[in-house]
Amino acid sequence: MATSRMKWPKRIIKGLAAIVMLYLVAALFGSILPANQFWKSPDDGIELFIETNGIHTGIIMPIQTDVHDWSELVRPEHMGDPTRYGSHILVGWGHEGVYRNAEYWQDLRFKDAASAIFGSDDVLLHIYHLNYPQTYPHYRRSFRVSEAEYRLIVAAIKGRFVLNDSGQPIPSKGYGQSDLFYKSQGHYNAFYTCNSWTSDVLRKAGIRTGIWTPFQGGVMRWFLE
Repeated sequence: MATSRMKWPKRIIKGLAAIVMLYLVAALFGSILPANQFWKSPDDGIELFIETNGIHTGIIMPIQTDVHDWSELVRPEHMGDPTRYGSHILVGWGHEGVYRNAEYWQDLRFKDAASAIFGSDDVLLHIYHLNYPQTYPHYRRSFRVSEAEYRLIVAAIKGRFVLNDSGQPIPSKGYGQSDLFYKSQGHYNAFYTCNSWTSDVLRKAGIRTGIWTPFQGGVMRWFLE
């Protein structure tokens, strides 16, 4: 009887290890199999950037272009110091607990990780303000999109904002003076992560990326210089 009891924990551990291994293998193949395989970046399009902090990825866009003006939604007065309002914004989407409490991997709490894995509707948009960003091979890479592609990117991101009764977004304090969180819509889980969202926005706009990219490396690899 004792031997039988000892087998169950081992079986559970082996089962969990197999699930994790299958997830990682699927993530690897999902990140290297392309969606929109024949997409080409236009020479004279709108310059955007993909950036990672090692956990989250986001899309950097100019606040004002002929296609869209983000200042109608992302306002200077939302910031504690409006002088930090930038020329560009870095936009990411993700799980509220992970976003607020884990700027870096070492800050990740077990209860936030568990909630993110099993699923939560508590999600946020995270917006950093930047001034005239440049490329950095290890964490920020540039690409260009057509006006039509950019309109699709804008529409996908705008659709994530939760608006109040006055039609305004709902900001809250970020990590510092140059960033804010905004209340958002969506459902986060192990199969639709912050990095999956980044690729999803790009994929729906017709831009080449991986078919499933739950980790930041799976997003960044498609934008090598």
